[in-house]
Amino acid sequence: MSDWSMQSNYMIMILQVLVTLVIVPVLSFSKLKNIANQYGLVRYPQAKSDVEQYLRASQKRYWSSVVIVTLLVSLMLVHAIVNQTELLNWDDQSGLMVMYLLSMIPVVIMVLTHRHLFNIFKQHAGNKRTASLRVRTWKEYVSLPNLVLVLIANVVFVTTVIYFVKHPFDGFAGYANLFGLITLDAVFAFIIVVLYRDNKTNGLESPEHRDALKKRAIHINMLILALAVFHISLSMWVQGTELVAFKIIIQSLYFQVVLVISAFSLTLPKSVFQNTTSKV
Repeated sequence: MSDWSMQSNYMIMILQVLVTLVIVPVLSFSKLKNIANQYGLVRYPQAKSDVEQYLRASQKRYWSSVVIVTLLVSLMLVHAIVNQTELLNWDDQSGLMVMYLLSMIPVVIMVLTHRHLFNIFKQHAGNKRTASLRVRTWKEYVSLPNLVLVLIANVVFVTTVIYFVKHPFDGFAGYANLFGLITLDAVFAFIIVVLYRDNKTNGLESPEHRDALKKRAIHINMLILALAVFHISLSMWVQGTELVAFKIIIQSLYFQVVLVISAFSLTLPKSVFQNTTSKV
């Protein structure tokens, strides 16, 4: 590995730490407080004591996890930089995956924190939940632009596989990649179907609010699917061309984008806040 390539990899890894373990956590906790104050306490003022107590406890738990993960990831990165080696004295790509998985720990904790917060809202909601008599079809939840993006990503993937079947590179799995694509599409399709059929969103008494949250969750999953397929296609082009030196940069940027999207997804749709504000 050239000196330029190694230094570039170190820089993108440092950026990944800043984005995933500084910006994303700050953004995530800010959105949690926003939901608690601008949605929860506006609709359930009687829950103020419980919510404030829970926020204090969750803040300590969440930031402790962020600090611990940041220290672990930073130690990995500093060790590699000081010794001018790849991550974990092994492989930068595998090391980036470890960094990404560690960075997901605070995200998972934040998801669980949101769930518990909405359980608090539910406890104070009483019998306020209402149901909608209108039956909504899947077409109302699927974003046409995102659907087109997913289709384009699949076409690009298939085209990429066909090209590299004719111009293979070392380690290329050939048409077996298409089974991977089918599996990936099937997994996300299953997730989207589960989201579509889910009508038990805790803490949201309005069917319009529940539908808005469901729609946004489906849109985000479609976007992540498209990004994942594009990323795999791009990775094949990187491996099969003279762009191998950029593979770490591309992989790191992909991880950063996914985590930023995850942070933005941990909030309620704007329509929910607008309706809440209008009722005050």
